[in-house]
Amino acid sequence: MKLLIKRGVFVVALFAIVALVIANRTSADAQLTNEQALWAAIIQQINRTQAQPATPQAGLVQGQAQEITAEQQYKNIQVLKGIPAWQLDPLMRLFAASLGVRCDFCHVRNGNQMEFDKDDKKAKKEARKMIEMTAALNKNIFDNKVEVTCYTCHMGHDHPAGAPVLPTAIIPPTAAKPAEPMPTADQIVAKYIQAVGGKEAAAKLKNQTLKGVYQPQRGNNELPLEIVQTGDKLHVTVTTPQGTNTRVFDGAKGWSKAGNQLREMEVHDLLMTKDLLQAFQVVKLKEPFPKFTLRGKDKVGDREVYVLQGALPDKRRVRLFFDMQTGLLLRKVILLQLPVGIDPTQIDFEDYREVDGVKIPFTIRTLYAEPGYSGTRKFTEIKHNVAVDETKFAMPQK
Repeated sequence: MKLLIKRGVFVVALFAIVALVIANRTSADAQLTNEQALWAAIIQQINRTQAQPATPQAGLVQGQAQEITAEQQYKNIQVLKGIPAWQLDPLMRLFAASLGVRCDFCHVRNGNQMEFDKDDKKAKKEARKMIEMTAALNKNIFDNKVEVTCYTCHMGHDHPAGAPVLPTAIIPPTAAKPAEPMPTADQIVAKYIQAVGGKEAAAKLKNQTLKGVYQPQRGNNELPLEIVQTGDKLHVTVTTPQGTNTRVFDGAKGWSKAGNQLREMEVHDLLMTKDLLQAFQVVKLKEPFPKFTLRGKDKVGDREVYVLQGALPDKRRVRLFFDMQTGLLLRKVILLQLPVGIDPTQIDFEDYREVDGVKIPFTIRTLYAEPGYSGTRKFTEIKHNVAVDETKFAMPQK
């Protein structure tokens, strides 16, 4: 965590939050927005200050046992030693989002260059202490479960609040309601499959081509978008005023191209792309999950939903929000556990329409901790079983 604080105020706020957590334990596409361009430049600069050349880190995606650690790939890693190197980027974004700051809050900026390995700023030294404290709390109080994170106390502010804001809300007592009968997880999934048209209808859709627009979360511009999905392959093209940007996943590895810049995707980019791919795969919910459990009820907008929880094969957790009336999937939240935080991805599905006997969401919103990667895809045309040129999934030669 990156912060400049008075330790006494922070400790009061922290332990108030810890007590609250204990009490309740049982109860981004191809257009480079300004934020994306900044992160891309930062990542390139990190690569120039690496302790040794990077090699492919496929661990979480490919299931490989050996991974490069943060201190092996980057310079001056002190308290995050031993974590996979690919986790450092999403972890830094999570810190920034949790405190509502940018990189230069802790790191040294020299003109347009970031000097990440320098320790000139007090905030960076304090951040190391806060990381150690958070890790110790989770280890010693919560049995190594990530219950306390940067966001627990900061909630988007660089200084956590040390006292409640007055006047405090008065919560009237409520009478206990009788328990309502709840469907099983299997019944909720079965209703969803029926709502979208059934497995037989979905099985006939071998591939799909989707055309529409992509709108970044920050900005009013709508950019022409085309997506081709066939099996476990995905090809995304966004046309910007500066040219065509492409993101491709071939079922095993991925690559992206913006202008003349071609690069192979790293682990975190691959995860984001695979999550987007699965958003277009109708009736492919139960098979990747070893088990669903019913978490309870909630709301998405004004719609009441059932919430199912499961684990992905890559050990990330996922929550699925199904409309109680229609049975349709309205939201998917994927949680990536990092050493001192949880990185969320939220995908919302709207405007379902029937195409070739199957209901398809014509609007898909993706939200990430870093807003520069968030955006909305609105489709105007979806076609199935169109001939696909398989060569478009091959990475071009540099």
